Amino acid sequence: MLILGGAAAITWPGRAQEKPKAPHYALIIGNAAYSDGIGPLENSVSDALLVADAIRNCRFELVTGDVVRDADRSTMLSSLREYVNLMEEAGPDALGFLYYAGHGAAHEDRGNFLIPVQEAAQLDDALWDDSISLESVMDRLVRLDAPSVVAIDACRNVLRLPAAQRALGGGESFRGLRRSAGGAGERNMFLSFATWEGETASDGFADEKNGPYATSLATRLTAPPVTVRDMFEQVRVDVLDRTFQVQEPMNLSRLQRRSIDISIGSEDQVYDPELAWKWHPNLRHALVVSNAYSGMKGHGRPGADADGRTIARALDASGYKTSQVRNAGLSDVSIALKDFSASLDKAGPASVGVLYISGYATMVDGEAYLIPDGWLPETEADVRYGSIPFGDLVSQLEGSAAQGLVVVFDCEPFVLPGKDADSMSAFKRYLGEKKVAVVYGPGASGSQFADAFAKEIRSADRVSIDTVMARVSADIEKRPGAGQAVWFGTPSALPVFFRANADIEPA
Repeated sequence: MLILGGAAAITWPGRAQEKPKAPHYALIIGNAAYSDGIGPLENSVSDALLVADAIRNCRFELVTGDVVRDADRSTMLSSLREYVNLMEEAGPDALGFLYYAGHGAAHEDRGNFLIPVQEAAQLDDALWDDSISLESVMDRLVRLDAPSVVAIDACRNVLRLPAAQRALGGGESFRGLRRSAGGAGERNMFLSFATWEGETASDGFADEKNGPYATSLATRLTAPPVTVRDMFEQVRVDVLDRTFQVQEPMNLSRLQRRSIDISIGSEDQVYDPELAWKWHPNLRHALVVSNAYSGMKGHGRPGADADGRTIARALDASGYKTSQVRNAGLSDVSIALKDFSASLDKAGPASVGVLYISGYATMVDGEAYLIPDGWLPETEADVRYGSIPFGDLVSQLEGSAAQGLVVVFDCEPFVLPGKDADSMSAFKRYLGEKKVAVVYGPGASGSQFADAFAKEIRSADRVSIDTVMARVSADIEKRPGAGQAVWFGTPSALPVFFRANADIEPA
């Protein structure tokens, strides 16, 4: 037996020698059994178990042998220390994967914290002393020679705050995790948060065993290998779709160039592009219509075209698939609106849309009309025959599959010959019954509205349309000589968000 065993280990001439597989280590932590003072969670342990099964399928070894469940501070620190030590010993060819599911919060002054399972009658300053600083964890990981993938599935519901707010002087101290984690700006790290900074991630519905982030992550880990960046981008889109855009993961890459193409996935799966990358329609669509009326002597609006370009670029940068129609006649506008609605229908019920129109508008008998390019009406009959009733436009969008739409009219009132100027107040009564928000920024003051709107939707934070409009209104009010009144109305809170694309380029 010894002889045979020795012979089996001999490398025979001509036989290809396989390079030993670089070690892959994973640490999976799931905390759920919090005290009533903090707030127990429903699915974080089952999420950790789901991700653990998936990462094992990717040939990762769990450093603790199993999922670390309902861990106190000492247990969490011990498991983290074991993970870091093994990664350090393994050298630069290793790959690490750290997943945490449980409570987490950002202290206004002290950074991000992962909260161990502990007894607490109320949330007070002692919480931070007994929790694990995420920044300290990142600092240890970035000193390693091997790359690390870190997935933080925290901020899963709102912590029970009343006592903490009284003790600490306000709820701001308990924000969702934020981007300031030290490792995000350091080397050789891929960091994924289950939700955008300052926001709350879903713990899953009551009849589900897993949250949307863990469900998508586990699904992607069992698909054929793709680059880490591609996999987590798929996870981001999956979660957006599952949660109807209420929750958006945030991915930050600082992988060094030598490891930027590291792949992760099931090595038992044969690579198939259709399996490796499930196609998703873009969930965010925008249409920009900008009419300059260049052929209308004395009535041209050259600034309208420039405003349209400004808005289109800003929407593109905010993740919207944007089409722009310039100097559009009645037929052109109708076709563009039809295509816009079709794109939303194709994207499905999780989609949202933004329609921006810059040009002229007028009113006849209390009805608002949008005036296409190429002509200007002289009578009320001209308006009814050759313009687009605002109510019809809203009804068309209301009938699309999108869950929410924002219609932005940066339109200058057009006064018919012999008529008095109208305030265009009719725009205010055209709210969709369920899902259409209306913004009216009269264009008589040039590009004030377009500039302010474009600036705010390029926010580094993920901001809602409500927040954008509050900031736009405040911005315009502060401008010298501002004479442009902005009106915004919505039937309910709509999940229409904007943000500048996160920087995920290698350091």
